[in-house]
Amino acid sequence: MFLSEDGYIQSNEPQTYQIKAKKPKKRPGKFKKFLKVLFIIFLLLFLLILILGGIAAYVIYDVAKDAKLNKNDLAIRYENSVVKDMEGNTLAVLNGDENRESIPLSEMPEYLPKAFISIEDERFYSHNGIDIGRTLKATYTYIINKGNSPFGGSTITQQLVKNLTQEKEDTWQRKVREMVRAYYIEKEMSKEDILELYLNLIFLGDTVYGVQKGSNYYFNKDAKDLSLAECAFLAGINHSPNSYNPFVENNEQVLQSIKERTKVVLNKMYQLGNINTEEEYKQALQEVEQGLNFDRGAIPQVLFSYHTDAAINQIIKQLQEMHNWTYEQARLYLSSGGFTIYTTWNQTLQSYVDEEFKKDKYKTQAYDKDGNLQNSQAAMVLLDHKTGHVLAVAGSLDEKTTAFGFNRATDAERQTGSSMKPLAVLAPGINSGIITAATVFDDNPTSFSNGTYSPKNLNGYRGLITIREAIEHSQNVPMVKAMCLITPGKSIEFLKSVGITSLDETKDAGLSLALGGLTTGITPLEMAGAYGAIANDGLYIEPTFYTKVVDENGNIVLEPEQTKTQVISQEAAFVVKEVLTQPVKSGTATICAIDGIDVAAKTGTTNKDYDRWLCGFTPYYTATVWYGFDNNATISGWSYSPASQIWSRSYD
Repeated sequence: MFLSEDGYIQSNEPQTYQIKAKKPKKRPGKFKKFLKVLFIIFLLLFLLILILGGIAAYVIYDVAKDAKLNKNDLAIRYENSVVKDMEGNTLAVLNGDENRESIPLSEMPEYLPKAFISIEDERFYSHNGIDIGRTLKATYTYIINKGNSPFGGSTITQQLVKNLTQEKEDTWQRKVREMVRAYYIEKEMSKEDILELYLNLIFLGDTVYGVQKGSNYYFNKDAKDLSLAECAFLAGINHSPNSYNPFVENNEQVLQSIKERTKVVLNKMYQLGNINTEEEYKQALQEVEQGLNFDRGAIPQVLFSYHTDAAINQIIKQLQEMHNWTYEQARLYLSSGGFTIYTTWNQTLQSYVDEEFKKDKYKTQAYDKDGNLQNSQAAMVLLDHKTGHVLAVAGSLDEKTTAFGFNRATDAERQTGSSMKPLAVLAPGINSGIITAATVFDDNPTSFSNGTYSPKNLNGYRGLITIREAIEHSQNVPMVKAMCLITPGKSIEFLKSVGITSLDETKDAGLSLALGGLTTGITPLEMAGAYGAIANDGLYIEPTFYTKVVDENGNIVLEPEQTKTQVISQEAAFVVKEVLTQPVKSGTATICAIDGIDVAAKTGTTNKDYDRWLCGFTPYYTATVWYGFDNNATISGWSYSPASQIWSRSYD
């Protein structure tokens, strides 16, 4: 303590002062500002969700908008369709290339539909085509298992859609379309009709479709005679039929898998109350444990002629285009609709063709460029050019062993060689007045396109020569010189007008087109149609293999859509026909002459003798023949072209 100058006593100890803090002022706007920011964030998130949801909805709508199926798309009546020839004789009863026999639910045992429903779609009778719960569960397990799920979310109705459309791509777009179609089917068909169609469509292994054929194949009996255990077996293999085939060699593991899977189905049926009594359930389990009595039934393959194959495929293609159907939908509709199909098949003419194609002399062999031994092949189309009716077809030199397999007459695109000259040069050139039958060209070695193209003649050079003579002896250089005047563009325009569809307007637009130089090739059917236009006074009629399809009441439900076009004038056609008689009179096709009948024809040979053609016509018919090897190999050892011999049937 000490005394200060002013007389006050002061302490030398540090002093502390207590200062009373002021309370902060309230700022009411800060919390409101926080709420406002939070609201804006939630609003933006909500708008983002709406936008994304809208985009997703639009994408889904865009996928689903054209997915609707209606009852007309599923008009299957389970009645066999019949194929007849042009005289009304029955040629075939349709089954297609699948072993399928449709039966109504009334001819199925009680437990067969119940088995499929139990294991495939237990809520079948309560949903509207889509089982939302099962779909969500399947999606969830698919995600957590990284693309694998022990079960699918498809209902029986969705599986029916998949079987009908044959759309198999593993995408969400297909799944959306499938759901939409299932929904519409449920609106237009009863549950019983859906179930019946499904059980007649499903694949059950090997080449077997539908429960009736499945029963025949596995147990050698009709579906109505199946036991409960056998019904459970068929339902159980539905997800992977070929994995449960008891007829494979060393099948011990397969038989064990069959036991396990069939028991799963029986247990599910019992759990859902779909087995009438416990005793039946136990008896079925015992039957499975002892081993099902498998007895492989004979499943013969149904084969049709090449002509019938072509007629059916033509009708199916037309149905697809008319209704926007898949191939499977159109085929099922045609084969099971109880229709009568009238084809253009002439059995008498076909017998002549078949007889010739069976001759051993045409069956030769040669090595292709890779050293593989090849068997010779041939194809023929015989056409009534006044109607466009295809009267006879041959698609192979071999016996036909495959249903709806490769048909060389309609499917094989081959290089044409000189048989292209009348189509690419004569017809468009004479019709436009650019050339005549008497137009003269100098047949001498010539290079074209700045020396990049130098065609050669097989039989030397003849100097000044008319178009008629050039066709008679199949000289190449005059035809290329004529093409220079006609232009490839005009030639392609004509070729397309007579039904030749494989042309590439850029790649094929060269001078070599005059000699058949194409990037792909032309089918015998297309060549027949094109030559038929010349024979028919310049009127092209698109070839057809059938005339009409009628229902059970005789009403016409389908007719061919034949294009009919006057492609060249009658006068031009007359000149071309006359020029084409010259090879038959004294040129390369003398073997084709027929006493008392005018015959016009043109041979064709491609580079390295890979292909031989004969295309020609009489006043009554047009016919084209191709001969060669599926994989290019040189044709040798013939004094007369084998194609010409087949065409004429007059040389031995």
